[in-house]
Amino acid sequence: MKALKIPTLLARYWSIILFPILISLIVLTLVLTRQVARQPTHAVSAQFIQRSGSQLLLDGSVFRFSGANIYWLGLDENVGGIDYPTAFRVDDVLATAREMGATVVRSHTLGISVGCSLCIEPSPGIFNEIAFRHVDYAIAEAKKFGLHLIIPLTDNFHYYHGGKHTFTDWRGIRDENQFYTNPTVISDFETYINHILNRVNSYTGVAYKNDPTILGWETGNGLLAPRSWVQTISAYIKSIDSNHLVIDGNTGQSYTSSTFEQDLNISSVDMYVGQYYPMSISALNTQAGLAQRANKVFIAEEYAWNNREGGDALPSFLNNIESNYAISGDLFWSLFGHKDTSGYEQHNDGYTLHYPGDTGDMRMRAQLLRAHAYQMREMAVPPPGLFGAPVITGTTRGGLEWRGVAGAYKYSVQRSTGGPDGPWKTICYQCATDNSTPWSDPKRPAGKVWYRIMAYSLSETAMSYSPTYEVDSPMPADDPGSSLSHSLKSARAQ
Repeated sequence: MKALKIPTLLARYWSIILFPILISLIVLTLVLTRQVARQPTHAVSAQFIQRSGSQLLLDGSVFRFSGANIYWLGLDENVGGIDYPTAFRVDDVLATAREMGATVVRSHTLGISVGCSLCIEPSPGIFNEIAFRHVDYAIAEAKKFGLHLIIPLTDNFHYYHGGKHTFTDWRGIRDENQFYTNPTVISDFETYINHILNRVNSYTGVAYKNDPTILGWETGNGLLAPRSWVQTISAYIKSIDSNHLVIDGNTGQSYTSSTFEQDLNISSVDMYVGQYYPMSISALNTQAGLAQRANKVFIAEEYAWNNREGGDALPSFLNNIESNYAISGDLFWSLFGHKDTSGYEQHNDGYTLHYPGDTGDMRMRAQLLRAHAYQMREMAVPPPGLFGAPVITGTTRGGLEWRGVAGAYKYSVQRSTGGPDGPWKTICYQCATDNSTPWSDPKRPAGKVWYRIMAYSLSETAMSYSPTYEVDSPMPADDPGSSLSHSLKSARAQ
């Protein structure tokens, strides 16, 4: 269909005024019309998610989901190098996913971690206990937040956490596609899989293969594997772990029906996936329909939520997923939370989402995603919430910096010149955001000054003030997760 010609002036009004109003009305409609009797619950069931034909089941009921890709939970590249994310950052982003209504998170580095000094398997046959303990923590915390996990086991690409090329490099093989055919390389990969699946979590005492927190193991990310390899690896996973679903990681093949169909009759594979850059309702429905006719589960495991390359509009894409029961779930790319010191963690691939959002457009789209997540769960959309209190981390760069709160939209700042117990004066009422740091006090008096900060959600609810902070005093002791501990105890009990 050709685009209609409209006057230039009207086009400008549409882009500047009418489009934001339309998106706001869509968000409001989604929130107001999707109210049902049940209220949200966040406990992870003791039962495993199972497949019944083309549907997922949990505790005997159909399980549909929406969630996020958080690829860096086991090992991160966004901290001035490669390092393990702190407990605070893991808790903060999982709390954010939960606040957005997620019930599933996909995380590459919980299962793809080879060939670097901080990886699970730095070199052939050598396994890193410290790396495993960071993965243990993320899995244990996901359980507390009521989040199931999809964990890929290798990668088609040359990312910092390794991939299929790592295994061929170890054997001095230049052609990395021999990863799929060379018996020695396949055996090396199976050894790695064996260590992952049989790992006993140091926090929970439960082997990964016995943990219902994990929804399933994905053979890899973005693979173009031959059918024989998919059959071999999926059968090997099932031989060790009969509890979890196996997911075909051949996302590249889902763009053409002929190669997609060749994997659909592999009995040891439960779920198939597609990635959408840009979002395409037509491609999604075609692939989901193929999986459904083969009596298998299908999910949209990655998509460009921000329409960076154009494609179908986000509201239409999400509405299609909700109405098409051949699609069991979806996971947008990708979610980042707060830094340990101040502001949000940044990433430069063009698809980073911070919640509630850095811009008006991001905030509107984030609320669409949130409403969609609760619709997939057939639950009422709750008022926006918060998880914890901020922590002032210093006065570097000439202003006040603080560690943010999951779900926070605005912050208020109070000042005291009489000591850490006050009296307090509000000098900034909901005038600061996580992107405001360092925040400067233009009327800071001479002498000792104390500050404290309070966070507010989108619904303007607030929790407690941050611990007080004396200007130029040492940075508070590093206690990752301390700003979350009180609120999570009560929230997790709900």
